[in-house]
Amino acid sequence: MPNKRLFLTVFVICFSLVVLTVGLGELSQSKKNAQKVQPFPQVDTSISISGTEMAEPNVTQNEKATGKPKKWYSQQVVVLTYHHVTDGSGQRYVITPEQFARHMSFLHENDLNPISLEEFLHFVDTGSLPTENAVLITFDDGYESYYTHAFPILRTYGYPSVNFVIAGRLRDVADRKRENMTTPLTRQQVMEMLHSGLTDIGSHTYSLHEEEARNEWGETGPETAPVYLQDLQRLENEEEYRDRLYVDFRMSRAGLNKWLGREIHAISLPFGYTNPVVLETARQAGYAYVFTSTPGFVKRGANPFAIPRNDVGLRDVDEVKLQQLFTKAKKEFEGEQS
Repeated sequence: MPNKRLFLTVFVICFSLVVLTVGLGELSQSKKNAQKVQPFPQVDTSISISGTEMAEPNVTQNEKATGKPKKWYSQQVVVLTYHHVTDGSGQRYVITPEQFARHMSFLHENDLNPISLEEFLHFVDTGSLPTENAVLITFDDGYESYYTHAFPILRTYGYPSVNFVIAGRLRDVADRKRENMTTPLTRQQVMEMLHSGLTDIGSHTYSLHEEEARNEWGETGPETAPVYLQDLQRLENEEEYRDRLYVDFRMSRAGLNKWLGREIHAISLPFGYTNPVVLETARQAGYAYVFTSTPGFVKRGANPFAIPRNDVGLRDVDEVKLQQLFTKAKKEFEGEQS
């Protein structure tokens, strides 16, 4: 009898050890599998995101409906332009954070695929795109609202974008919040977003983003156009005009190059103003790509010094108008294929 009890005791202990070993093995494998299905690594950033903006965290393509993706077009890009994202402004070129979130949701739900500036410029150079339904999301002016309101939403979807900044306004000192000026980005904020891999930077001139007198009657126009010299009571001549543009374009590019540690080759023109002198001077200052405000779609063989964009960063642009824009792009594409 004692031998029988000893045998039973040994058997129970051995059986328990086997069960425990198998259980631990399954738990370990479960953890490994869980690590494999993470959608993408968490972005290293200190941006504080509100509960509303985190409502759809880390949306990925795999989470879309399993139906066949929509095909709007291929071998072309729709470039979208935004400026300021805020609730607290009645200006024309402003969109609310909630409206911007709906725009990004529209892109996601309709299988429209934002690409990076690098991918876009490669397409302009070679005609090669990484995806159908390509979209480039651009911002002008370098406002702080890009960091506080737009970027958290873009990061939720993993969407890349580019901000064309007014280089002379980027600063970390107190006067960046002076009266009658929309608060610009700080350098620290820019570097933080660059570190995410979802943001790129281009030039929006160094300080030519205001309007100046263009004649003796005080009528105003963009600073990138010839201006009236009040002290001399005349319009600046062509040499003066070229020199002024070149100094500004060069200062912006040189400053951004040094600060970011890489070459900046793209510039967005304030107010979309352009003429042969502006384009020639941009080329001389080292830019290879010029973004305008002319509506249209970028196709193979596009002129890199006349890149069209579609301004959708307006309060009256809703999902219906986005639908109309991309339907137009689709019809143009289909018309060229027939």
